[in-house]
Amino acid sequence: MSELDSFCPESSTFTYMVYAQPVFAINEKWIGSRWPTSSFNKIYTIRFPCSRKGSLHLSMNRLFLRTIFVVITTAVAMMFPFFNAILGLLGSVSFWPLTVYFPISMYIVQAKIKRGSYHWFGLQALGFVCLIVTVVSGIGSVAGMVEFLKKARLFHIEM
Repeated sequence: MSELDSFCPESSTFTYMVYAQPVFAINEKWIGSRWPTSSFNKIYTIRFPCSRKGSLHLSMNRLFLRTIFVVITTAVAMMFPFFNAILGLLGSVSFWPLTVYFPISMYIVQAKIKRGSYHWFGLQALGFVCLIVTVVSGIGSVAGMVEFLKKARLFHIEM
């Protein structure tokens, strides 16, 4: 394992789960609207007798589509040894606008913070520092992809 791949794998798994939710929702909604009376879309509730709140809501639509999506993504990840660097690049590109810029801008408008005040400058400085972190992490992800491409082979794992 190289130094470029020494980040926490649990964080990339969490990121994958968060960013995959809209894909799941769109597909489930489309299939639900396309075949509304199908038993494939029916939601089954499984209750656990030893727990008060223990119930599981399951539909074949969710079970099969999510499983197929995970299998396909895993195959792609196996094909590209730099898949984590791709996820890092996607995460860095979406981090600053979605997590920093828009929330700070909305807060400034909602709290009616005057332009040029100490609070305004502090929030702008926070946004700028996060932008620098985003740019550096994006450059690092691209550098990781370039490094992996130098010695990449499909479906090859080096231990």
